[in-house]
Amino acid sequence: MFRGKKVARILAGVLAGAIISGSAAAANIPQLTEETVLEQLHQIERDWPQDTIWGTSKTPGTHKNDVPSTEAQRIMDTYPVDSTYACGGYAAMVSSLIFGDAENPGRKLKDNSQIRPGDIIFLVNNATGRVWHVMIALETPDEVHAFQYTDGNHGGHVHWPESSYSKENLDCYRGEKAKYRLEAWTRYPESVPYTGSSVNSWPTENS
Repeated sequence: MFRGKKVARILAGVLAGAIISGSAAAANIPQLTEETVLEQLHQIERDWPQDTIWGTSKTPGTHKNDVPSTEAQRIMDTYPVDSTYACGGYAAMVSSLIFGDAENPGRKLKDNSQIRPGDIIFLVNNATGRVWHVMIALETPDEVHAFQYTDGNHGGHVHWPESSYSKENLDCYRGEKAKYRLEAWTRYPESVPYTGSSVNSWPTENS
């Protein structure tokens, strides 16, 4: 009986510690709004600037995702896509740096016009269902459905937009003749509604 009570107390202490630890981890994540996500994206650009080597596992000198990425990996596994190297690894890292490891579960958007900064964008081959590329949105699509993005394994490097001409456009992936489609996943909590305030929120030299 004594041994049983002792084990019960130990288990209760472990559980309490886990709850406290989890709460502390959640506290380290800034309040998630489009504005705070944009601030984090600008910091990530400083930490992982344009032309940083980021390719496949076979790319000499490549970087890879070393950030705990439980939820981002779950999203990548849906397709499946590597969450360590190449474009999938980069997108998983950026998503995890912004939204946390296992916090903020992802969900697929029903309306791609409501893409927000930090959302994960998959380019999916319509014929095969396989993913061709993965990106992170930097802003909401504008009045002509165009938006800026960042990605890894962009010619073996990290890419950040330098001009308005580098935008993606939703219209390129619509219609029966489109070779690819866009599938977007968001990790904003459902309590944080889409506002449309992040249109043209990533200025470039000629924007």
